[in-house]
Amino acid sequence: MRTKHLILLLIGVIIATIVFIAFGPAGEPNDSFKNIVVQTHQQFKEFQENLRVGLEHKKFEIDPKYLLLLGFAPSKDASSQQQQQLELEQRASSHQLPKTDLPASATKAELELSELRGLQHAQDAVTFGGRGGSREQRGQRRRITTPFNGTKSNFTIVTYVLEGQAASAILLAQNIAAKLPSEYLLIYDLGVSEEQLRDLGVYCNNSRCSVITYDLTEFPSFVGDQRTHAYRPIVIKDGLMRAKSVLFLENHMRVRGGSAQLQKLQSRVIGDGSLGVLGWNTPTAVSSLTHPKMFDYFESNAENFIFLRMVDLDAVFFSDSPEVTEKIMLPWLKCCLTLECIDPIGAQSNGCKFNKKPLYRYSGCHGYDASAFNIVLGLTSHLDNSKYSLPSDSPRNMFYKETLEQATRILESRRRNSSETSDHPFTDD
Repeated sequence: MRTKHLILLLIGVIIATIVFIAFGPAGEPNDSFKNIVVQTHQQFKEFQENLRVGLEHKKFEIDPKYLLLLGFAPSKDASSQQQQQLELEQRASSHQLPKTDLPASATKAELELSELRGLQHAQDAVTFGGRGGSREQRGQRRRITTPFNGTKSNFTIVTYVLEGQAASAILLAQNIAAKLPSEYLLIYDLGVSEEQLRDLGVYCNNSRCSVITYDLTEFPSFVGDQRTHAYRPIVIKDGLMRAKSVLFLENHMRVRGGSAQLQKLQSRVIGDGSLGVLGWNTPTAVSSLTHPKMFDYFESNAENFIFLRMVDLDAVFFSDSPEVTEKIMLPWLKCCLTLECIDPIGAQSNGCKFNKKPLYRYSGCHGYDASAFNIVLGLTSHLDNSKYSLPSDSPRNMFYKETLEQATRILESRRRNSSETSDHPFTDD
């Protein structure tokens, strides 16, 4: 708002200067004219300084605890303080030092994580059958944010389910079992009811399908906002700690291909020239679906992305490589854990106006986590989307969408034993 007022003031001063020059007395410039010129110059310098300071302040400020929860190595400063932290903890426990003297740093987060690792066996692969275990066990299962440190599988399909989406997740599990029977599906429960969790457990309770109840309350409250989807990179990062490569799918996505087509896509993800990520791009420019203020956090601007196609997050392959971890997942998560980056003031997800000319102008709609993802991909690839995406109409796109309404209708029809093969297209190639 201050910037807007300053711009209006500058415009007014410039107009006044022009009028004075056009209609003022001839001859030597008087003192008033000199003052106007000096003030205009000074205001312009202040305007530039305000912009510079504003950009400098737009930096990621992440609590080290969150990065540790996501499996990132602590900073060197935190590592060097670990021994000191342990000594302070020992002294405090022996009453040599009050507990309040313990520093609140990344090393404290490490201690918290070490306490949580006692629950690791309950976190590795949580399945929910008919009985579901004791209340205490269910309480432990809900506290799953400790980084996984077990043996990784080669490949895993990862999705998540929110309250009211159980029907979509159930049909995805059936779809994967039919089309990709040798692949493992991991479903992250991000807050469904006990009833829906039991329903999901009936269909996902075998050696190829598991449910993990993930506790988002360990992160800032805005991470659970369904509008921003800031939890998606968290789910993907946890999946990459459990598998060498993952296919992230929204639970409304379905597979129409088979194992041979999947293997071809997997080989492309790890092929030469690839970033270790593979998605499907749309005709929409990244600049059209990204709030201009988000670019500031990545020290870039919208003009750099006007010809870069937007990749959606409905279906994306990720490989667990150092490049993906440090150059893609880390900056993406930093933005999603910074409220002003993921959700700039004025951002909204509806009211898109794609009829603006030129078409790459900001449409008024912001993609939140998808926008941050595309900025990171663009900067990492030097704006070459062929390194990480295929056209959405490519024959190699083996996925399609099924709405929640369709999934609910199909599931209810099956439960009434009145379904027909034509009700559900996922068995058709």
